[in-house]
Amino acid sequence: MRVSELSVRDIARLSGDCQVSARSITAHCLDAITSENDKLHAFVEVFADSAMRRAEELDVASSRSGAVGPLHGVPIAVKDLAQVGDRSPGFGSKCYPPRRGAATAPAIQRLTDAGAVIIGMTHMVEFAIGGWGTNHAMGTPWNPVDRKVHRVPGGSSSGSAVAVAAGLVPAAIGSDTGGSIRIPASLCGIVGFKPSFGLVPLEGIAPLGPTFDTLGPISRSVADARLLFCVMAGLPAPETGAGKALHVGVPAIDQLAPCDPEVLSNFERSIEALRLAGHKVEIFSFPMELTAYQALNGSIVAHDAYRQHKSLAEDAATPLDPHVRQRILAGRDIDDARYAALLQERRAAISEFSSGWARFDIIALPSTPLPAVPVNTVDETTFPMSRYTRAGNCLDLCGISIPNGVTAAGLPTGLQLMSRSGADAQLLDFAEQVSQGISR
Repeated sequence: MRVSELSVRDIARLSGDCQVSARSITAHCLDAITSENDKLHAFVEVFADSAMRRAEELDVASSRSGAVGPLHGVPIAVKDLAQVGDRSPGFGSKCYPPRRGAATAPAIQRLTDAGAVIIGMTHMVEFAIGGWGTNHAMGTPWNPVDRKVHRVPGGSSSGSAVAVAAGLVPAAIGSDTGGSIRIPASLCGIVGFKPSFGLVPLEGIAPLGPTFDTLGPISRSVADARLLFCVMAGLPAPETGAGKALHVGVPAIDQLAPCDPEVLSNFERSIEALRLAGHKVEIFSFPMELTAYQALNGSIVAHDAYRQHKSLAEDAATPLDPHVRQRILAGRDIDDARYAALLQERRAAISEFSSGWARFDIIALPSTPLPAVPVNTVDETTFPMSRYTRAGNCLDLCGISIPNGVTAAGLPTGLQLMSRSGADAQLLDFAEQVSQGISR
């Protein structure tokens, strides 16, 4: 039995029923991390001792009274922006070395209370501000889809996606302010879910853009993502809804340009699969260009990031990633009046979009316009990877990326599905039902 092939549900069932020990599952993941992490650079810190102690406690508990919860014995990695135990977030930076104190973030504590084993903290883009997944201060994780060429993992939840895609852990936690869960999930060929804003508590989570910040799961299946989301959000155990035909909105091809031809081909094939499955597909145009939503989201985040990190960004002696420094300093010229105007622009954009939203249950786009490119070809002054995802954050939607094929070179592509705020259950139902039909 290979742990890397088991779902979160399978691990919880097997360990909760004492068919497989939580200790052996955790040991398997720790061995994989030891073997692979020097190359993949997924983890910034591994909690080997505490993870094994936790697993042993769970084995005792299950032998006495059964599983402690729906995540019994499941090793989970956490992006390094969450308070875990008494360890403060490193936030992908040399400027914030982990400190001891405070308490575990409530969303992470809910995972632990449900039986999860928190196995370590994953690398990320510094301060979570970047879509390529690069980190020139702490090092860039290696996308495991190509073991020969160092390709971008996507960001900012880079290490979390790499850890799951490489089979080091069955699931991980990331954050999404402009696509930081969906982008790396797509580029690494796995599932990433951005819940509706406000459903998962953010106490104990280092902020980037409080207007948009969300916490969500990265996993190998929609079912696993749903389970982790429900636990973090404090919702009842998930039940998949009955399949039914939905109305799917697809943006006009010209609004997606420029898009890699193979990404576009896989997207069009996915949309045809939705039609064949009985869903109503309608072409529409976003009221604004996708780059306009991207820019609006980016400006609001830049203002927030500058207010939080200005002293570090303006001090040339701090060991910041130089590209992140420039992204933070971009918020320097956005004063309070301009910021208020940006927020009003966003409210107007949501209202304008919502006026035509009622006829759609789902919006479908590619997750990214490019597959994973080599790290040494990245132009850090450009932000193509978030061109399709930031619209979801800007328009207050929930969203998920699911694998929908590979390029001729074997690089994964993703289908992004979005729905209105609060329609998370419907979105997850739809994603789970269609994921098998569009993954080839």
